[in-house]
Amino acid sequence: MNFIKKLLLFCFFFNCSFFLGQERTDLSQLSYEAISDTINKYLDNDIIKAANASNAFILKAKRAKDKKKEFLGIQALGSAYERNKDFDKAQEQFERALNFSQENKLEEEIISSYVLGAQIEMGLSNASNALKYLDTALSLVEQTDNEFLREGILQFISYILQLSGDVQKAIDTGKKSISIYENKAIDSVFTATAKKTFLVNGYSQLSRSFLKIKEADSAKHYSTLISKLITPEDSCNQRVLYLTRGEIDFFEKNYSEAKKNFRTASKLCDLNSPLMTLRMNYALGKVAHGEGNFKEAKNILQNALDTYQVKPSEEGYMDDYYNLLAVSYKETGDLEKANFYFEKYIKSASEFDKIKGEVKAATKAKEIEAFRNELKTLEAEKKESQSNLNYLFLGASIIILGLLFLLLKFYRNKKTNEIKFEALLAKIKAAEKPENIIDTKDEVLEETNATDVSDEVKTQILDGLKKLEKQEYFLKQECNSYNVAKKINTNTSYLSKVINGHYGKNFNTYINDLRINYTILRLKNDVIFRSYSIQSIAEEVGYKSADSFTKYFKQDTGLNPSFYIKEIKNIT
Repeated sequence: MNFIKKLLLFCFFFNCSFFLGQERTDLSQLSYEAISDTINKYLDNDIIKAANASNAFILKAKRAKDKKKEFLGIQALGSAYERNKDFDKAQEQFERALNFSQENKLEEEIISSYVLGAQIEMGLSNASNALKYLDTALSLVEQTDNEFLREGILQFISYILQLSGDVQKAIDTGKKSISIYENKAIDSVFTATAKKTFLVNGYSQLSRSFLKIKEADSAKHYSTLISKLITPEDSCNQRVLYLTRGEIDFFEKNYSEAKKNFRTASKLCDLNSPLMTLRMNYALGKVAHGEGNFKEAKNILQNALDTYQVKPSEEGYMDDYYNLLAVSYKETGDLEKANFYFEKYIKSASEFDKIKGEVKAATKAKEIEAFRNELKTLEAEKKESQSNLNYLFLGASIIILGLLFLLLKFYRNKKTNEIKFEALLAKIKAAEKPENIIDTKDEVLEETNATDVSDEVKTQILDGLKKLEKQEYFLKQECNSYNVAKKINTNTSYLSKVINGHYGKNFNTYINDLRINYTILRLKNDVIFRSYSIQSIAEEVGYKSADSFTKYFKQDTGLNPSFYIKEIKNIT
């Protein structure tokens, strides 16, 4: 190569490297949430951009000296490599994440590292190693109070048990996990959206498990529970519902409905995921095969396979796919292609048998022998479509991805609440009087014209209000504008006008501010008061219900009362 060409080539790579570095630097200036969105966007379709965004997340965390955020960036990078089947780099990031979390004594992050390791081992078809990692994670999480992590690990274990053929144990594990989610209270971390996502995927998993043991009624029961949870705007949860319904219809040989449900599912929640596209085409292919339309089945399956390009590490999960394709070619008379995919099926089945154990291996051996006889005799007998066990792993990887990003959201919400708590403490410290902590101003006032109220009446009303404040009358549930006006010998109209003019707020806002300021200080200073239930606290400070109290407390402070109490306990 002459000098000019070498120089041009050098300049090209130099410019590319500079561009990528510049992009990473620019990304690190964005918020954590914005960088997380970028990681999520490119995770399945552009490993370079996903890795750059993950590294930017790490860089931003390093600058802020935030070890927990830095760990999340390392974990996201490992997940990106795992999703794109670069297992050598994924393994490096797993070891990096584990070492980092151990060195910095980050308990929950150590657990998350083992979950990442289990994902990678599953991608390498090492189910036994994955279970070892998950068992370690489960033993560690039992020493914490993080139900979020614990239930995520149990769901992952349930997937592997079903994948390996131990369906009943998978059902038992899944039911246990579901019962905890169904009864878990909503809070600032475990949101209604998170609860719905966990339940939808858990119900779907149980539905598929019951189809494995041929209990269609139980499968339908969990499908019905999904439909009661979701709303039309829940695109991704809608897809889970239609996939679940499609599998039930296929099991009952209601092929027209199965096809309709699978096609609807394929149009929902576009993750731009090649794996999901392959899974959807497998579902449509097996429906066409069930209908006896072998040419259509062959075309759907072959076109999807040509587009996807299976990696060597995935061959062990392709046995059902290859078998269905081999049968479709046999039924259309293409024996050369049938033999080709049948041989691939045998190799894939052999790999899969390592995961499922000797019992499943014996079953596969019988199926292989039966299929050989069919090819030799060219009999027209159709072979019943095999189950979709290996595609449970594909679903599992999507669920675990969701868990990882929910974990990102968990820490983001926790950090936001901690910042709000510190700001509230600063207000308490700076306030000269309790009423100065929270001092809400209403933009729209009830009574704006106070010209008909004399100065003497205004003074009388304000003095009366101060007297009632000292008596803590605002803590009584009977405290309303009528009773207050009566106690200070005025009418509600004058009372409203004076409060509007003097305090810049309406009567209800005035009372709520007094109650919330009183609550903030008493919770800070009174250990026994902190031990009360939220309902008891609400009644103590003048509210009839816990919901009403929680609403105004969060409206004024940005925090749930339970979070404030927990943080106050930690500093006193």
